[in-house]
Amino acid sequence: MKFKTIYSVVWYIFISCFFVWLISGLGYRLLFNDKVEQSRVELTQALNAYFPREQYLNASEVYESNRRTLFSKGIARNIRKDSSHKDIESIKPISGNWELIDQAKTRYVYKNESYRVYVLEDPMNDGYIVVLARNNWLEILHL
Repeated sequence: MKFKTIYSVVWYIFISCFFVWLISGLGYRLLFNDKVEQSRVELTQALNAYFPREQYLNASEVYESNRRTLFSKGIARNIRKDSSHKDIESIKPISGNWELIDQAKTRYVYKNESYRVYVLEDPMNDGYIVVLARNNWLEILHL
């Protein structure tokens, strides 16, 4: 009799945890999906404004980084080398008040009041990767 009671308690705890997990997941998806999509659209528009197709030869469409969280979101694009952009120093945002905060041989980091831009060399595709991320402390920690 005691075994059935323990089994029943464990089973009901499992079922209740499953339903809490299910309701939380669906609630998050229904309530916060619009904010994630709005953030993605805003970052894409900012990337298109600071690195327009008329100025840079884009080798790919905008793609998201592998980290898919609300707090740490980055949008990236590949840029091909051309006659006016032969080195990493020439790849920089064309408009806005940007400050160079970190410089290495294969990486430049620019920031303004809202965003950070990471310009990285892409040796596999003979070009550059430009990542635009929100300028907050979580991005500084994770990128």
